[in-house]
Parts: sequence; structure tokens; C-alpha cells
Amino acid sequence: MHMPVKPAFNPLYQQVKESLLRRIAAGEWAPGSFLPSEPVLAEEYGVSHGTLRKALNELTAERRVVRYQGKGTAVATFDADEALFRFFRIVSCEDRRTLPISEVLGAAPGKADAEEAAALDIALSAPVLRIERVRSLDGVPLLNERITLSCARMPGIEAIPVGSLPNTLYDFFQKRFNVTIAKADESITAVAADKVDAERLGVPVGHPLLAIRRVAMDIEENPVELRHTRCVTANFHYRTKLS
Repeated sequence: MHMPVKPAFNPLYQQVKESLLRRIAAGEWAPGSFLPSEPVLAEEYGVSHGTLRKALNELTAERRVVRYQGKGTAVATFDADEALFRFFRIVSCEDRRTLPISEVLGAAPGKADAEEAAALDIALSAPVLRIERVRSLDGVPLLNERITLSCARMPGIEAIPVGSLPNTLYDFFQKRFNVTIAKADESITAVAADKVDAERLGVPVGHPLLAIRRVAMDIEENPVELRHTRCVTANFHYRTKLS
């Protein structure tokens, strides 16, 4: 049983929210499973129903749980397409979203370099898995990607055959390792295609590309993935909405 939360600097509902996130991350409730009812949780934490509801409202707004009328609150899950399009911002010049198809070119274990260690919050030279792949839109290769994952964060991922890595990694992370990607921090710059980009994307060396650096985080905001994407933007562009 979890002890009632106590007054601290953070508001009470925030403490409840953080505790629920820790329990979800620990696998106490699997993706798609229901949390105990609101009265049960409120009693367990020693808070009012209003405080508990405010915590759940924030988790719902962040898409970490889903509330079903008359049924209760469940841990969020998503199918492959939803997992993909939630974080995929490349659209055609007509603003048409197209399902990208990935070709994994290789996956190799290694030791974290300085950038990877800092981004993933792991020790320098800690074991990592690096995935190289090309993603195509409408049959045309447009994205050259290098993905770095911490082997300690997802034990056994380095042993998975390259051919078994799916088109949508975030859905795979959730189902195989109970790691739910909840948010990402991206930075975007303009670069010139190098020799590898030219070979994989069918453009000349020096061709202008969009470079996207992403650090993806789980529901507790622990970094899970470092991803470098270099994108041809002749007929596609990066689109996001600010509010």
C-alpha cells in the first residue's frame, strides 16, 4: 500500500500525479490496463476526490492515461500508426501526411560517445545500440536516420535481429519493454549532404538537407532515444502547430 502523500513544495495533486507516473513506469499497471477507481486511489493517497481528479486530468491532458466514461481510467496505449504520427512531422507540400516505410540498414552495439552519454543520461562508454535506417515516403527515400538506444534501459534489445525491428519503434518499445515515449525535444538545422546521405537518399554531395536532432523521453521524462534524421525537403517539409 502506498502511504498518503504529505504536504511539500509541490502542490498535493502534483505529488499524486508523480507517484502515479512512477507506478505506471514501474509496470504496476500495464499499457491498456485500468487503474483502481478514483475513490480507491483517493483513499490510498489520503487526498480529496478533487485533488485526485486534478492529477488524473493532467495525466489525461498529457495522453499518459485515457479516461472512459462509466469504465474508469486506463494507462494509455497506442497502435503503430498512432505512435508514428504523434511524433512524425514530415508532410508533403500539400500538407498530406504519408506513412513512412523504414528500411533498417544495420544495428550494432557500441559504447556511448560524449554526445550519446549526455543525451541519454548514461555513463561515457556505457553499452548502446545504434540503428541505421532509411525511411521512404511515397516510395522515395527521404530520411536518413541514426538512432542510439541505451542497452541498460531496454535490456536485450541488442540481441534482437535486425529483421525483427519494426517500422514503428515507439510502439515496439512500449509492447516489448514497457517503455512509453511521452515527449520529445527536437532541434532543427540546415546541413549539406555528406557521402553517406548522398548514397542513401540519392542526392548529390552538398545537397541541402534538414537535420533534426531528437531526444525522446518516457513518461517520467527519462531520456530513452537519441535520433539524428537528415531529410530531403524538395517535396516535403517539417510541420508543427504551436498553441
